[in-house]
Amino acid sequence: MFEKVIIDLTDNFAHEGEAIEFCTEYKPTENLLPYPNAELSNVSVRLTATFTKPNVLLQGTLSCYIRGFCDRCLAEISRQTDLSFNQIFYKDVADDEDGYVYSGSKLDATKAICDEIVLSLPIAFLCKEDCKGLCPKCGTNLNDGQCDCDVSRENAFAALKNLKF
Repeated sequence: MFEKVIIDLTDNFAHEGEAIEFCTEYKPTENLLPYPNAELSNVSVRLTATFTKPNVLLQGTLSCYIRGFCDRCLAEISRQTDLSFNQIFYKDVADDEDGYVYSGSKLDATKAICDEIVLSLPIAFLCKEDCKGLCPKCGTNLNDGQCDCDVSRENAFAALKNLKF
């Protein structure tokens, strides 16, 4: 496991236009996940690097393992996630401020990989798409069955019916 993903481009420079494969395991030094109490591990990076003079195109897949708790029902979840990766790295200067840059014969893909992981994850980490969550009164997991709580509530706008104009 490496804390940075550094790709040596020496072979790429000698074989312009040819895709050269790169594989590694990556261990983030910080928690990238937007989910509370979730952990990212086993990030597998499988990319091809193509030198297109002067830029480098990285394409491939990222595979990671996420362990945490459902945002609605708090059930423990473990999930393997596979993401596609397709990014251009510019030589020395990016065309815009959002671009990725490399210099010399080394390309640090760490930031691009972290960005891809964060931007590709869903907003909520759920045990299943139709998770019903917990009862707001007694805390029963509604995926396991209904509780006897009365969760009907009065319409907050009902008092507006009595207004006279």
